[in-house]
Amino acid sequence: MLITLSIGCEQKAIRYTENTYVEKYVDSLIRAGKKFPNNNLDSLLGTSRKLTDIAISTRNKRALIYGEVFLAQYYWLTADHKKSMEEALKCLNNVEKWDIKQAYPSIYTIIGNLHKENANYQLAFSCVQSGLYWAQMNKDTNAIISMINLKAMFIQTRCEALKMPLNDTSINLQLKALKIAESSPKFEELRIALFDNIAQYYFDNKNYKNAIYYGNQGVALALKYNRKRSLTYGYNWLGKAWYQMGNQQKGLDYLNKALAIARNLKEPYREMELNEDLYHFYSKNGDYKTAIDFDARSQQIQDSLRVHMNEKQMSELQLQYETGKKNKEIAQMSYAKQIENKQILIISGISILLIIFFIILFLQYRIIWRRNHAIKKSNEKKDQALGDIAFIQAHELRKPLASIMGIINVIKEMDYTVDPECISKLDEASKALDTQIHAVLSHIKEAE
Repeated sequence: MLITLSIGCEQKAIRYTENTYVEKYVDSLIRAGKKFPNNNLDSLLGTSRKLTDIAISTRNKRALIYGEVFLAQYYWLTADHKKSMEEALKCLNNVEKWDIKQAYPSIYTIIGNLHKENANYQLAFSCVQSGLYWAQMNKDTNAIISMINLKAMFIQTRCEALKMPLNDTSINLQLKALKIAESSPKFEELRIALFDNIAQYYFDNKNYKNAIYYGNQGVALALKYNRKRSLTYGYNWLGKAWYQMGNQQKGLDYLNKALAIARNLKEPYREMELNEDLYHFYSKNGDYKTAIDFDARSQQIQDSLRVHMNEKQMSELQLQYETGKKNKEIAQMSYAKQIENKQILIISGISILLIIFFIILFLQYRIIWRRNHAIKKSNEKKDQALGDIAFIQAHELRKPLASIMGIINVIKEMDYTVDPECISKLDEASKALDTQIHAVLSHIKEAE
């Protein structure tokens, strides 16, 4: 018995140790995966596969979720928007099914960015609101800062696309997020994206000095934390701002540095954007040959990515997901309604049976009561009849019987010589006795 208990405890301890090791390993992969998009997309894909393998072998749901998150992110950054959206929606479905709340901000960030890059701002804002809601529910300050930053970026991009700079309120959100990020050193890395976006805001509003100031802040932190993708944005805004400030060569140098990093990261969409910027500034600088080369490269990437087809595809995929989700909810509601209807029918049937049962009990009670009442009345009548009979016996029958007995004695004294008068009196007494006997019988019948 003791040996069995000992073996059982050892097995539990081994399983606990294994589960703890798996959770720690999954945590380390998730942390690494969150950093890879800024440096190495191939590593991001490798991390996604490792997490998926762990999920298959250990049934670790969190590993599967983040494996799907990083795969969707990989496809997004390599500009395969259709695959990215398919993976992201599959992941979102699993997040909802298994209620892994911590993953909501990450997956809504990807879906929101996909819609933003395809100019579907309504769905982009819907995603960022959902992501911010879950970040607040999870009390995840990192995610809250990131989602506020993302919302501000969407506002900024929409105003730029719609040529509505006066309606750009993104700076208020950016400064709000920056204030939170500056509240603790542990949020320092999150300031990089905020500095980049604030630099963009000031560049768009022709405040080039502030654009350079915040651009430098972002670049310094990006270099400190080796965030190469962030460098492409920091160098981009520094390049544009310096060019507009009159230092064209310095501006073009920054832009070319950003492009080199994007190529090294193998991010075609980012590379396409930087080629477009360089085309614009080289054209403005009068170097049309170089400008044409950048434009050709930009068009080549754009054609290979089929960017112009993405907006419709993204919307259709989102619509299919939402429709499928609603159909599932309707099916669940229908199933719940069927169960509810069955329960109502069962309860109704039981209620009807109970009512019938109580009616039968009541009717039986009434029958028994009436029978008892009838018996009681019958007993009362019998008691009355017995009383009457006793009275008749005591008084009425005694009289004719005494007469008969007297006449018989007279006959005996006369040596049985029968006098007609005696016969007459004997007849009268007999009739009187017969009448009283019938009266007794009548009382007995009435009592019955």
